[in-house]
Amino acid sequence: MSKVSAVILAAGLSRRMGKQNKLLLPVAGKPMIARTLDAYIDTCDEVVVVTGFEAGYVAATLRHLDLRTVHNPDFAVGQATSVAIGLRTVFGADHVVVGLADQPWLCRRHLSDLIRIHIDAGGKKITVPYNGEDRGNPIIIPGSLVPALLQDDQNPGCGKFTRTRPDLVDLVPCSEHAYFKDVDIPADYAAISTLVPTAEEAHA
Repeated sequence: MSKVSAVILAAGLSRRMGKQNKLLLPVAGKPMIARTLDAYIDTCDEVVVVTGFEAGYVAATLRHLDLRTVHNPDFAVGQATSVAIGLRTVFGADHVVVGLADQPWLCRRHLSDLIRIHIDAGGKKITVPYNGEDRGNPIIIPGSLVPALLQDDQNPGCGKFTRTRPDLVDLVPCSEHAYFKDVDIPADYAAISTLVPTAEEAHA
């Protein structure tokens, strides 16, 4: 059976949310990051969270969960550095799901569906959900492509690679809003209560 690992990016500065670290804000009785991680823990064989800004607070929030954390000391440089650290931390994965820590709309069904589509298509390309002009998250990377994504020391990770190697990208049409929504500004957080799935829906 294929091993599916998850790398969750939780290192950002959360500047647009003001003084609060958005990942620690409550969502349905849990910190946002813990709510988002529920889906990954339920779905993937291994979960690695890449921390950066307020790493101690984030790690403490996650200490009771079945996952590993790894700190990115260069988190202020940009997201690509966190992707690279995360990819270097997962071992022996056949497929790596790279997701964002501020997507509390995601539930197990969304991840399971995307993983199934990726594997059913052969699992040889990077699977990216899209809708119109929008590319969503998470994406799924074949383990065999991880070394190629890490070759560029100046710009490691997925962004440049998927732009320069479209032949290795599988764009999957998706209509589910959960793939395309994250929390950047206070208005996004205010909308969560009407859009986040219930506990029953999240574990369906």
